[in-house]
Amino acid sequence: MDAIIRVTNVTINHLKNVKHGKFKTNTSFEQIDCADVVGFYGQNGSGKTAVVEAFSLLKSLLHIEALPKKTKKLIYFGESAIELVFEFLIANSFGKYFVKYTIVLKEGTERLVVTDETLSYKENISKKRFKDILSKSDRIISVRNKKMTTFSENDRVTMMVAERMAVDNATSFIFRKELQEVWQAVLNEEEQEIMQNIQHHFKKDFHVIDTTQYGLLVANIIMPFSVHIENIRGNIPYELKDTMLLPKDVFTTIEKVIEQTNVVLKTIIPGLFIKVRKIHIEKMDSGEDGVRFEFLSIKEDIELPLRSESEGVLKIISILSTLIAVYNNPNACVVIDELDAGIFEYLLGELLEVISENGKGQLFFTSHNLRILEVLPIQHLWFTTMNEENRYLQLKGVKKLNNARDIYLRAVQLGGQDELIYNETNMYDIKKSFRKAGNIIG
Repeated sequence: MDAIIRVTNVTINHLKNVKHGKFKTNTSFEQIDCADVVGFYGQNGSGKTAVVEAFSLLKSLLHIEALPKKTKKLIYFGESAIELVFEFLIANSFGKYFVKYTIVLKEGTERLVVTDETLSYKENISKKRFKDILSKSDRIISVRNKKMTTFSENDRVTMMVAERMAVDNATSFIFRKELQEVWQAVLNEEEQEIMQNIQHHFKKDFHVIDTTQYGLLVANIIMPFSVHIENIRGNIPYELKDTMLLPKDVFTTIEKVIEQTNVVLKTIIPGLFIKVRKIHIEKMDSGEDGVRFEFLSIKEDIELPLRSESEGVLKIISILSTLIAVYNNPNACVVIDELDAGIFEYLLGELLEVISENGKGQLFFTSHNLRILEVLPIQHLWFTTMNEENRYLQLKGVKKLNNARDIYLRAVQLGGQDELIYNETNMYDIKKSFRKAGNIIG
């Protein structure tokens, strides 16, 4: 059978303004190939973006990319390290497993670095305990609880080189390619399969779309195409101010993405479709032939440059390939910060309702638009709190026929939940502050 890998629980400690927070998804082994849509709501500055940041760090670790510079100030003020725990369900040809990936990040010379890292698993059998596959604590390394000192000289050298490269390049140690030869010789077949499931299968279908990408779009500089077709994944930045030159293979990918996107686009924005206009073949700086092209939007036989469309339309086009993946692929895991930005609320509600009821993959998003609270089941929604020790909760007192939007607004105004979810503001104080500020400049 093809493996299916899903996120089930995430714990965040000391990341940005989250001292401690934990949330879970709705995935189970019984519904492992059903859609799992998880939304985050809350006051500005209360921890929603920290969820996206946690997933972004996971993506960097899986892709062996350098972690963020310490100037980004991701560690909670006064703390020395970030700790993240990602828990997964895996169903593969060997069986069903719970898998846990734990990471501790501290400030290095220039960037965050991994000091502790453990990948462990247990079978889906009662009373089974987690067993470590690979772990590193500072410079103490073990594979299946076998210390590095007990390995052959060649294996010890390989592990020390991988550890040094991980520290010097601010990357994961566990997922470095240099280690593969070692763990393939030591792990049993089911453990090797779990490593492959996380290191390759989950990584391949994992997308994180943050506000940096949306900011470039709003500034009319770049529209980042998130790509998820066949065996091609990633992000292709399209420069909105002019035509673009791309290698032939990348251009072919763009054509496929647009073909896929148009199928859905014309149903959610009636009459609109995108055309790729090939201009000519042109030599690139590398010496290879490239294709110069431009995007056109076509509606009622009127062709205009795509950059003339609204930011909402461009936002939908840029993420649509990944939403199509969530609908069709049980392994797709897509994280989008501020999903509602620029998108008409009724359309957004319809899109999420369709994906939630009929899709197959996982979608995590943050939003401010309360329309979504009317269409998603309450178990799919998490709300940030004012308690830095317990940042995420689900609303209580919501019955099957209740409107989660009404319950949330009532909680904002009157409280009644286990934690305070809104730091109360006062309209009189706001009016007074505006007048006072006006006197300063006037």
